[in-house]
Amino acid sequence: MLLVYAVIAGLLCWIISSGAPMWSRWSLYFGAPIIAGAFWGLVLGDLGYGLEVGATIMMAYLGLVAIGGSIPSDLALAGYLGVLMTMLSGADASVGLAIAVPLGVLGSLCSTAKMSLNPIWVHIADKYAAKGDTRGVILMNRVGSQVFPFLTYFIPVFLCVYFGAPVLETLMNNIPAKLLTILSLMGHMIPALGLGMLFNSIYKKSILPYLLIGFVFASYFGANTMSLAILGVAGGLLHLYFKKKEEAA
Repeated sequence: MLLVYAVIAGLLCWIISSGAPMWSRWSLYFGAPIIAGAFWGLVLGDLGYGLEVGATIMMAYLGLVAIGGSIPSDLALAGYLGVLMTMLSGADASVGLAIAVPLGVLGSLCSTAKMSLNPIWVHIADKYAAKGDTRGVILMNRVGSQVFPFLTYFIPVFLCVYFGAPVLETLMNNIPAKLLTILSLMGHMIPALGLGMLFNSIYKKSILPYLLIGFVFASYFGANTMSLAILGVAGGLLHLYFKKKEEAA
């Protein structure tokens, strides 16, 4: 089964990073960890564990912004590969962040290699265009452009899963409990950083009271995620209502 998982993971990372149409690729890409958690949870027969791992990894990337096509960390590898590697090793969800973050950095290198090599096909397409060969131009765009993305994503992901899972499982079993505790603490700090980045991008003085209200309910009253989500929606609607009323006045 490990071979099957390796092939599926490699194909998914390639399709989401380059192979799928742009509209679906970007929507799946920026939801990679949480969607990957649901996907691998269903495939491996433990949906709860998969969602827990995916949601934990997703927290670190909530504030991720792509500027000019430059992405500091690759969500396809951090999500689809990170979740799978974590689940195959049976690690705690918070430890999964320590697995996913380096994989995201590896993915950014794959992305850089893809974008550096792909202009080769553009030059070949230009030659076809000069000859009036539209079939050649289409071939370079649809087929040629996927050669390097496939090689730079599929092969590393396949090798990581096929050779890495047993090694990773052995490593996890031999890691001292104290080190696992440290990794777990780091795993809880990284989501805080992700939330901080997200808050920094949307911060306005007018929404600060809503943040404080949510913090009090979560920290002192033990409100769960669903109740906080409902409070968030109610707070958002109130904010819009009073803003419109103020503008009208």
